[in-house]
Amino acid sequence: MLTCLLSYQAYADPVSTNQDARVILAKVLANRPTKDFSLKARLFVGQDDPVMVEILVKNTPTETRTIYHGGQTHALVVQPVKGEPGFYLKGVGELTGARRTEKLLGSEFSYYDLALPFLRWPNPKMIDPDDRVRGRDCFAIEIAAEGEPYARVKIWIDKEYYALLRAEAFDKDGNLVRRFAVTSFKKIGEAWVPRGLEAAILPPGQSLPNQQKSRLEVYEGDYGTQLPTEWFAVEGFGANASGGNATH
Repeated sequence: MLTCLLSYQAYADPVSTNQDARVILAKVLANRPTKDFSLKARLFVGQDDPVMVEILVKNTPTETRTIYHGGQTHALVVQPVKGEPGFYLKGVGELTGARRTEKLLGSEFSYYDLALPFLRWPNPKMIDPDDRVRGRDCFAIEIAAEGEPYARVKIWIDKEYYALLRAEAFDKDGNLVRRFAVTSFKKIGEAWVPRGLEAAILPPGQSLPNQQKSRLEVYEGDYGTQLPTEWFAVEGFGANASGGNATH
């Protein structure tokens, strides 16, 4: 769900409610950083001690590549500006089909969600131009797709900064099965990134108290750092590549 960790530049756009959902999502996608950056975070899963996670982001005019490294897991998400994302796990290779929805470090953040692919699904629909999330004015938009892990996703976009604040995913039977939320933000250099992120799954037919939740907290970062291109090569995440070591 975090190909560029929902980062956005520190500028605001005049508030307007008379906008097409496609225009709004185009602005969200265009609000990506232009520089490389690195983050350090704590991933809380259940009652266990947090897992320390290093996140490295390589931005180019045509794509964003993000490495997630924690414990013995070394994953790469490739998100082109246009086109489908790719998912790679060191020692496994490319993740396709159902493997895309496997959990990052046992958390409720899946590899598929890290790329926010639903922001690029065709035919988004405005369902509420004047909604609110955590005290912020938002556009509420719904997007449906076939052949994806979710049948439809409802998202809330901050009107001022064009940032994703919340997403709810539903299965083909209309059950809410996953919820994602940005709980706070942190400024790193010239960019703002989410400081607190939550992901929760809700088994079909269960009530909200039974949801299983994970939390990612960013505590340190460096915006504008130069990251070597070779670290992000797909070949380094093949089935024969060794895992467990930091990229650098």
